[in-house]
Amino acid sequence: MGKELHRCEDEWGPIVVTQRGRKRVLSFGSEFEQSSVILDRPASLTHEYTRIMLLGLLFSEPAHITLLGLGGGGLLHCLARFYPAVPIKVVELRQQVIAVARDWFEIPQNRFIDIDCANAADHVRNADAGDTDLILSDLYEAEGMSEDQTRTAYLQNCFTHLSDDGVLVLNFHRLPDTDDPLMLELSTLFSQLWVCDVFKGNQVLFCLKQEADISTRAAEAKQLAKKFKLPLIYYYRQLRKITL
Repeated sequence: MGKELHRCEDEWGPIVVTQRGRKRVLSFGSEFEQSSVILDRPASLTHEYTRIMLLGLLFSEPAHITLLGLGGGGLLHCLARFYPAVPIKVVELRQQVIAVARDWFEIPQNRFIDIDCANAADHVRNADAGDTDLILSDLYEAEGMSEDQTRTAYLQNCFTHLSDDGVLVLNFHRLPDTDDPLMLELSTLFSQLWVCDVFKGNQVLFCLKQEADISTRAAEAKQLAKKFKLPLIYYYRQLRKITL
């Protein structure tokens, strides 16, 4: 279970920080880890789904990145470490989560990182069109995925917010069936959909505005794997195209 270091509460419930060996863990009072960071290697992602989400960089060379959902800041640590001059917009619903991430997870703070306490659905609805190149959407509550990620309006607004060759990456608890209205909407909006399964059950969906030939991206995948020192080649080989 680890040693509890900090506990607080807001209108959405508890926020708990525990230490498990070298790993610091954020949870929302349930059995599920929301985030975890190895404090002496914060840019080394511990959760498999966050590693898989980095494959969005195969399809985009972003001049601007948007993170929807902060948690303990694992993805922020990683992206800020390896893309230090790329502006990153972070949107997190809970001010207490932002405070905990700063105080207990030592998230990076510099002029390239802009963190807003806001509802992600409101943010993408009001954001400028074409203003970001890569959206990483990881909206989770204590017991599972936020319903916002299943709403067509949210997906439409993400599409509009992306640049012409932008990529939306969604961490799904379970991908809807291909005949689900959500999947039909995504296939209408985006040129291509790719998915990679997470060992523990989640599925990461990559929504591309421009078509990409995965078979030609092996060299890029190897470069990303070398840069991040993560087994991204394995995940790259697990990517499969969704055809509706």
